[in-house]
Amino acid sequence: MAALAVGAWAWFDHPPFPGWWPMCALLLVACALEGLSTQLRLSAKGSTSFIIHMSAALLFGGLWAALIAAVSTLMGEVARERTALKASFNVSQRVLSVLLAVAVYQWVGGSLPPSYLTVGATLAAPAVQRDLGVFFLFAATYFLVNSVLVSWVVALSSSRTFREVWNFNTRGVLAYDLAASAIALVLAWLYIKSQQVLGFGSLGLLGVVIPIIAIRHVYGLYHQLQESGQELLQVMVKAIEARDPYTSGHSVRVSELSRTIAVELGLPAAAVEQIETAALLHDVGKIHEEFAPLLRKDSRLTEAETALMQTHSARSAELVGIISKFRGFIQDSVRAHHERWDGRGYPQGLAGEAIPIGARVILVSDTIDAMTTDRPYRKRLHPDVVLQELQKYRGSQFDPVVVDIVVSSVAVRRLISEPHPSPGEVSTPRSLGKRMSWPTARLWRARA
Repeated sequence: MAALAVGAWAWFDHPPFPGWWPMCALLLVACALEGLSTQLRLSAKGSTSFIIHMSAALLFGGLWAALIAAVSTLMGEVARERTALKASFNVSQRVLSVLLAVAVYQWVGGSLPPSYLTVGATLAAPAVQRDLGVFFLFAATYFLVNSVLVSWVVALSSSRTFREVWNFNTRGVLAYDLAASAIALVLAWLYIKSQQVLGFGSLGLLGVVIPIIAIRHVYGLYHQLQESGQELLQVMVKAIEARDPYTSGHSVRVSELSRTIAVELGLPAAAVEQIETAALLHDVGKIHEEFAPLLRKDSRLTEAETALMQTHSARSAELVGIISKFRGFIQDSVRAHHERWDGRGYPQGLAGEAIPIGARVILVSDTIDAMTTDRPYRKRLHPDVVLQELQKYRGSQFDPVVVDIVVSSVAVRRLISEPHPSPGEVSTPRSLGKRMSWPTARLWRARA
């Protein structure tokens, strides 16, 4: 309804029709880019077609740009056989994003097309800087409307919090999106120049569209490599957990819980990614043979066995350090994931903020999963009891801030309350395995 209302307003104030050939040329490119969309982390898709939407808005105005956005999005939805509800939402949110961005752009004094894109224009540097600032306000409005609408509907459909969805699909890539929006300026300039010099503006599209498609292809290959690497990590983790049927799926659950806590802490996207990886690998050292009988033991460990088991964090860090990209924060977080806030942990006896934040998060997640999983010597604990135990040892064993986040976060409490598979059952990750690394998300706009 909002898209229809804003569209009606745009119709009464629309610029003249630019012609069938320019409209069809931009529409064709937008459809091609729409077909190259990829999966984002939390139930959303992304594509580079926003570049064409922005260029069309700068060249032809909001109404015609919205029409291009609507048709290209609809064709993409039909090709993917999406439901009518999802298709109508995605078309509407794209239209609304374009029209509201153009409205804000014109409200602050932006001209269509921008005067500084005209070939031969002579403008003072301050004027150009101001106009470029207005353009980036236009781009920011587009991304803000798009991300808020998509995150809202994904949060509703997946029972996640809006903050969690927005952080994972948008927060880390806004800067990249704004930088990529400059391509829309270049595309608009090439169109105007081709129109003025050659009398055929659509030829200017080729100067930018081909590089856009090439970049998208490279990112797609990189994404596939990331997926393959993540799947190999999961195979290794499952091989370790095969030694201990009572902790099947433990590392995957700790990884998801650690990721959620890191998001709730407001950590940067790169740190969230690293903590998630460290949590997935925190017990990798248990693959060594000396730990096998301890993992299978049906009773509590002796003092000597406990001392041996406590070496697993250092052994895990050694294995993780073999991979060069995991050295540093990830390796340190794995090594220190049994350090206590009061300094009475192992292996180094670190205390307080000397413990890497990743290790502090993993310790809480690891403890939560241990308490909510059936063990040979006791049944799983009720979620309320788990939260009471965390608060009991807040400031001694656990970082007080992390505990406070766990207690107050709806997303974390929901994960704690979820039933875990019984020993021997397969634990399937909800997000790992269908994920995308944050750097890969550059240049892609989201839709549900």
